[in-house]
Amino acid sequence: MRYRILFLFLFPTLLHAQTRQGELSLSEDVSLRWKSELFIASQHKVETCRDTSGSYVCAIDGAVLYGLDRGMDLPRNQLTQLIVAIGHIRIELDVRNMFNISYDGTLHATQFKIQKEGAYIRLYGFFSDGAGTYTVHWRIENNMAIREVISDEERYFCWQE
Repeated sequence: MRYRILFLFLFPTLLHAQTRQGELSLSEDVSLRWKSELFIASQHKVETCRDTSGSYVCAIDGAVLYGLDRGMDLPRNQLTQLIVAIGHIRIELDVRNMFNISYDGTLHATQFKIQKEGAYIRLYGFFSDGAGTYTVHWRIENNMAIREVISDEERYFCWQE
């Protein structure tokens, strides 16, 4: 009985430990609010593939996997929410299938770049746990955002130069 009571007191703490969140300032009037969670395999459809070098995790929830080197390891964390605030306007960004955003599941302003391009704004992000690395590009226009790129191909990292 003593352990059940202890578990009831610790359960909210355990849940909180699985979620990380924060806010980043990218410029005077642009900020990001983010939330990440531990990756729980039972909540996802994990697909494996096989080639001449062996088996590897190739997709999660039917989408190409980014954020891991090729192998059977599963992600440690996933981005579950990213909201860009431009002045008083808040826009939720597409974060589907964004795993291993960093080693510890936190984000930092140095991972992002925001750039005005004509009538719209482009937000670039760089995500890596120290092994698998990928970039994401969002186009923000008319109070809406479209994720245009999620890729680990070198040609999409040119924004970092």
